[in-house]
Amino acid sequence: MTRWLRWLALPIAAAVLLGASSPAIAQRTPRFLFPALAIAGGALLVRSAIRAARDYRRGGRRPIVGLAVIAVATLLFAVLPFARFLYMMAPAASGAPRMLTGFGDWRGAEGYPLLEPHRGVDIKGWPGTDVLAAAEGRVTVARDNQDLCGLIVVVVHDPHGYRTVYCHLGAIAVQVGASVARGQRIGALGTSGQRAWPGYEHVHLELQRGADPKDLHDPVPRIVGCFEPAARYPADRLALTYPVPC
Repeated sequence: MTRWLRWLALPIAAAVLLGASSPAIAQRTPRFLFPALAIAGGALLVRSAIRAARDYRRGGRRPIVGLAVIAVATLLFAVLPFARFLYMMAPAASGAPRMLTGFGDWRGAEGYPLLEPHRGVDIKGWPGTDVLAAAEGRVTVARDNQDLCGLIVVVVHDPHGYRTVYCHLGAIAVQVGASVARGQRIGALGTSGQRAWPGYEHVHLELQRGADPKDLHDPVPRIVGCFEPAARYPADRLALTYPVPC
């Protein structure tokens, strides 16, 4: 029974990854289902790793491949998510919003591995929080994308040649063709698309050059701080403010 429970951790991990990568599944299951499965799978993996270490010290024989699988799985599906949880619980160093996932990261907001580098940045916020335009521009997309992005808004920033993309909204407050000012409400933060776990809700912000969705840039170097109505921002270059209130 113990051995059977130990190897059950791997199918649980696969189920969590499948649910996280499929909006059709994530949006149709209770929000606490996959977090509960992840906790159970992580606990089984940690137990398996501890047992394997004890057996090794006692001179027990274990296949090298099995030990390697347990070690890697424990790191990816137990240690890294737990480290992200501790990061979430620690107080923020400044008044700026907490960033869960950076540009090019191979871990998602909850700390689990991604199948490809992260396309933008995930900025934490509470469901229903206003999502703000990071710079003035013109709305070119405002719809349900029916994919991992979910409810999406795209703002083109002329004449700089960039556009910002906002994903996982719970509501959209602008229409295609509308001009928006920096700091204007364009929607509300939600859990559409790749549904975030409770406590990890965020807005996904991308910065693209031109109309090519593959020409991605890190938005962080262009973020100058929180939006302040009385502040003056550069006009000769694209300067971004955080897409959620500080």
